[in-house]
Amino acid sequence: MKETNRITPINARSLRRAGAALAAGAMLPLLAVNGAAWAQQPAAPAAAAAPAPDAAAIINAKAVERLNAMGTHLRSLKAFTVNADVTTEEVLDSGQKVENANSVEIAARLPDKLRVASSSAERSRKIYFDGKTVTIYAEKLKYYGAFAAPATISETIAVAAKKYGLEIPLADLFLMGTDRFDTKSITEAIYVGPQLIGGVLCEQLAFRQPGVDWQICIERGKAPLPRKLVVTGTDGDAAQPVRRSILTWKAGTAPEAAAFTFVPPKGATRIAVKEAAK
Repeated sequence: MKETNRITPINARSLRRAGAALAAGAMLPLLAVNGAAWAQQPAAPAAAAAPAPDAAAIINAKAVERLNAMGTHLRSLKAFTVNADVTTEEVLDSGQKVENANSVEIAARLPDKLRVASSSAERSRKIYFDGKTVTIYAEKLKYYGAFAAPATISETIAVAAKKYGLEIPLADLFLMGTDRFDTKSITEAIYVGPQLIGGVLCEQLAFRQPGVDWQICIERGKAPLPRKLVVTGTDGDAAQPVRRSILTWKAGTAPEAAAFTFVPPKGATRIAVKEAAK
């Protein structure tokens, strides 16, 4: 994130400092989140290659048009639930590639109700935003922390990242179609063609920005929802993970308002949330 009010479409930086924002390290790592933080950082970065000569930018107008149409549609939704099956391909020190899987469920009632559950074989994390407070809960550890938040989801996403080092998984779903979704840094936009994702006919687009290449498959028709995301960091490290997310939508469907307020389960311990180091 370059500044408080603008967020790049896909954040390629590692944001594992989210866990460090909590006292005593009790929830380290707190979350695997959007961008490179879905997976652990590679142990030994490879030497950066010499920069290639600048090539003429390729900006396909149709690709940009479809991306903008998707953002407009997302902003028209007042409630939704989306499930994401996420696969992260990492490169071991030996050069062998391995994959790790986790799942994310996001439920939202715009503009001020959000619940996110992220789970894998090893950890389970939940985030609640009820319009006033953000609560992060490590389900298996039974630790939780909370901090006061602004009145809307989009504002809360920015404050959580900047002040506490916590980025919400798939946060771009709440930023696309707004002035906080930075498309000006896109250096390449390609219309790839049709793709079938989970039986849904989509249009595949590919984009480049400094530090990241990303692809998105958008459903054709009157409901242009994102159905697949592929993100690859390009910061000069050959072992950057590749992250693939397949999205399943229930547009217009979300839990009632009470489900977005965290109620501590029996035996859960509250710990202080500290601001991220600057």
